[in-house]
Amino acid sequence: MVGNANFEHSPEAGQRMVEPLRPLRLGLAGAGRFGQLHAAVLARLPGVQLLAVADPDPLALERTQLGHGVERGYGDALELIADPDLDAVVLATPDEQHHGQALAALRGGRPLFLEKPLAATWAEGRELAGAAQAHHTWFQVGLVLRYDLSHRLLQRRIRAGSFGDLVSIRAQRNCSQSGFAAIADRIHTVFRTLTHDIDLVLWLSGSPVRRVIATEYRQGDHLAPQGCFALLELANGCIAQLESSWYVPAQAPANLEGQRAASCIDAELAVVGTRQSAKLRWLDSPLQIWSPEGVLRPDTDLWPEVDGRVVGALREQMADFTRAVRSGEPSAIADPDAAVEGLRIAEAIIESAATGQPVCLDP
Repeated sequence: MVGNANFEHSPEAGQRMVEPLRPLRLGLAGAGRFGQLHAAVLARLPGVQLLAVADPDPLALERTQLGHGVERGYGDALELIADPDLDAVVLATPDEQHHGQALAALRGGRPLFLEKPLAATWAEGRELAGAAQAHHTWFQVGLVLRYDLSHRLLQRRIRAGSFGDLVSIRAQRNCSQSGFAAIADRIHTVFRTLTHDIDLVLWLSGSPVRRVIATEYRQGDHLAPQGCFALLELANGCIAQLESSWYVPAQAPANLEGQRAASCIDAELAVVGTRQSAKLRWLDSPLQIWSPEGVLRPDTDLWPEVDGRVVGALREQMADFTRAVRSGEPSAIADPDAAVEGLRIAEAIIESAATGQPVCLDP
């Protein structure tokens, strides 16, 4: 198990104990939109010092350093990873760079927080898991929904047995049509959006997936399909239905505010058990703002910004990671093994959609 490594108490890994009274020194690679959110969180976490940041864009680098009082700036993530004064590394770099950068951090014995997707393939994910074990450290993957309060309360009730036997899980994650162009030829829809829902199925059910049946909807010859739909059969008898598409119209209520314009993620989760059922809709925000531009339902759960501070699930996630680094005890919420298994399920969905045949997954 990757999550059982203890880097602080493994002299062979070449790691130093973190002195109890000094801040935990972190390095952040990636100063794009999500990297900026991470910087805003890390710069204000108690007992944490955001010591270094890396980005090839000098303007983004300067903005992050000045905005958050970061001492060291690097133009390359690998330079940051090599900084001997860092206790841990956070990677919020482009998806295609994750594997090489993560491998460098883990081989250096550095605890690592890695934004999803973990890697481009299951084989790469297993390589990272092997590197973490071999070098007596661990990594945590940015599957932020595990830290959202509604999802956590639901998971606790399911695991406590309140729902009885799970009958079905249905997850929908449909995105604004305007956002498709940015990912169309860069990353498959399964890795971009369904990654979250695959992880939710594993986390909520506590059961492995045994068989996958999937199909997709395509227009043009892009890497990513505009729609992806999957049926997962779990070992415990539960059936999970996953849906993701890029056809939410511009007139839909906006619940995601970006650097350029607001957009919509129409996300819904439904769980049916033999004793209880539940439904969660992200668009059902208690706060609505109506204007000539449309209806805005601001995010109040994942990473809302208030008075220059980022709060919500993203902050809880990073607080959990830094606690694990300082204590040497891996997170009880994050599960890198599940993140690696999620890649195997993602590949099975893509294979089933391409062949039109079910894909069976060995234990």
